[in-house]
Amino acid sequence: MVAAAYALTRGSLSDPGANLVLWGSAAAAVVAALVILSNGPAGIGWAAVGYIVFAALLATARPVPLLLLLGVAYMPVLQRPRGSLAAGLAIAMLTAAALAVLMGVRPALR
Repeated sequence: MVAAAYALTRGSLSDPGANLVLWGSAAAAVVAALVILSNGPAGIGWAAVGYIVFAALLATARPVPLLLLLGVAYMPVLQRPRGSLAAGLAIAMLTAAALAVLMGVRPALR
């Protein structure tokens, strides 16, 4: 993801939208990978997945399917908080919703 963010932005951090979506997702993907590799706290990994889902669905005018697939790809390998997949999904969705509220994102009504 870091390589994709670098290639798409040419290493520039001047576009706030690209920073939020691409570089933010790249950082969240690195956090999730480190949680998996180090057997770190599951909640942190699921919160990182929540950020990726936020960037994929709520941070842009159009959904970014590649980012959504990245978040889904982490789900089977992350530890489950208290052994519950539902708890992990709840952490991810609450993180995405909280970020949307904090950043003032308004979903488009159709």
